[in-house]
Amino acid sequence: MLIRLEINNFAVISESVFEPQQGLNVISGETGAGKSLLIDAIGLILGSKASKNLIRTGEDFAYVEAVFDISGVKDPGFYDILKDSGIDIEDDILVVSRKVSRDGKSIARINSRTVVLSVLKAISAFLVNIHGQHDTQAIFDESSHVGLLDSFAGSELEPYVKAYQELLKKYKDIVIEMRNLSLQPGARDGRKEYLEYAIKEISEAALSEDEEESLTELNRRYKQMESDLTLLSEADELLSSEDGSGYTVADRIRACASLMEKLALKDESYKDISERLKTLSEESADLSSRVGDLASSSDYSKEKADEVTSRLGLIYDLKSKYGCKDVAGINAFCNNARDELLNMKDSSKRIAELRKMRSSVEGDLLKAAEELTKKRRIAADDLSSKITEQLRDLEIPRAEFDVAFRRRSKDRFFASHGIDDVVFMFTANPGEEPKVLSSTASGGEASRIMLAIKCILSEADMIPTLIFDEIDTGVSGKAAHSIAGKLKLISSMHQVLCVTHTAQIAAAADSNFLISKEVVEEKTISKVSLLDRQGKEKEVSRLLSGTDSVESVDLAKKLMEDFL
Repeated sequence: MLIRLEINNFAVISESVFEPQQGLNVISGETGAGKSLLIDAIGLILGSKASKNLIRTGEDFAYVEAVFDISGVKDPGFYDILKDSGIDIEDDILVVSRKVSRDGKSIARINSRTVVLSVLKAISAFLVNIHGQHDTQAIFDESSHVGLLDSFAGSELEPYVKAYQELLKKYKDIVIEMRNLSLQPGARDGRKEYLEYAIKEISEAALSEDEEESLTELNRRYKQMESDLTLLSEADELLSSEDGSGYTVADRIRACASLMEKLALKDESYKDISERLKTLSEESADLSSRVGDLASSSDYSKEKADEVTSRLGLIYDLKSKYGCKDVAGINAFCNNARDELLNMKDSSKRIAELRKMRSSVEGDLLKAAEELTKKRRIAADDLSSKITEQLRDLEIPRAEFDVAFRRRSKDRFFASHGIDDVVFMFTANPGEEPKVLSSTASGGEASRIMLAIKCILSEADMIPTLIFDEIDTGVSGKAAHSIAGKLKLISSMHQVLCVTHTAQIAAAADSNFLISKEVVEEKTISKVSLLDRQGKEKEVSRLLSGTDSVESVDLAKKLMEDFL
């Protein structure tokens, strides 16, 4: 979970530290105080686009640093990315930083190691999920519905998705090979040359399947050794290099010790400093020698390091060129290329074989697709029932939510997700049939539908920190009270951060943070403050009535008691 966020020179935030706790963390403040800037800063850490416009006026750069406790992250994929990127972990702590300069450059680091943006995004996806108003609008995008349904279905659906996708790949491979064999002579010659080149290039590389992993580790070690040697060499240079008079540091200390020794013979008061300089002289000579020995005895070899880098570069180039994830994929591509080259010599016979194979695989693919849809329908009925129940809890008492399946047209029948499109349907009015979500749900209803989905998925969701940016847009009163209750429920399983403008959500918080704005020396400054009990009462009161009168504070206290 997120345990600390440091922000410097970010828009109107000059310098601020935000330390969210476990449970429900609520962020509130006056309009324009900069509440969403906190979420934007976290977004920067997660890999969002950097802009020099984020930099505070008069400053050269903006800097954001987040500290995560990753003890709760169990997904092995997360640790695979860290290992592949050469990122070391100590005490289950991950420090992620991003610096944006006026020249448009952005530097991302994880545990002090510079990383590319793709690595930052891949790693942060396991740590934080931000749900903003854009995500609420995204629920209107029908292409996202099948993914949400599959997330709900979870591991029970995975074997059916995998079986379908494996057959789909096999089917597509057959279709592509048939297309290649049916090419005109000129195109066939070009394909033949390409295959021959690929076979030659991959064969000459002679890659072993465990080579990339061992080279990556070796490359990490060489980089560390190079860094160590650079520091040792610099230290050796400082200790052993001569100044304009031809003296080293040790020479100058020795000369100084000699002078003080003469003074000590004349006056006892110089004896202590004389002896200390004598010891320092002996130590400096020894240190100079030892540092020099360490620098000269380093096992680092630039030639070997370059060989490793070159070999890794070759592997990365081949993976990119032939669209493979790993060395095993490259070697498989080579074997397939050999088979295709052989088949090109007798294309008519091969095409006939492929037609039979296509017919057989197409039948298997259709069966797998139907089975996948069958399992999805079972999950869809369960999801519809649960979302409808959640929506009624969220003050849409006559809500009906349904999941519809639409068979795809023949010209684009087999899609990556199956042969049926999944569409969410909704109505809030009794007697009305559920209709396409985008045509019936208001903004406030869409927010509650997305919250209902998040609430249902939170039990299986492995991401430690969930962020909601104004999930309460378009709602108030009882609906806001219900939303607060749902957020409280989710926060029992995840760390939750929520930007709000409603008193109900602020009252439900385990920790309240106030974003305030002031003008100092003609400059606007926003700051983040953790509220104590009295501060929370005043803020809930302000959100309720715009004042912190005695009557309003009493109402705030009663509202807070609802969530104890």
